[in-house]
Amino acid sequence: MENEDGPFSIPLSQRIAAERANEAAQLVFGSATAGSGLGLLCEAFKKTLETLMDASVRGSRVKTVCHEKTIPVQFGDLVP
Repeated sequence: MENEDGPFSIPLSQRIAAERANEAAQLVFGSATAGSGLGLLCEAFKKTLETLMDASVRGSRVKTVCHEKTIPVQFGDLVP
């Protein structure tokens, strides 16, 4: 990450991104139920994260494509 003042350190960038992702997850998934549409929740999460990131670092962008190694998980599944 960088802005008009120059680059952010990797640890600072990671901390900002993690804090905003946690905040977005709490806002979006906090009231979700097993009947909530996963696709709608995902879109709401991405939009909320984009807004929060831009508020923290103006001009931030959030990738909306999952990494090809990402394993899909159905909401409500029990993890052993």
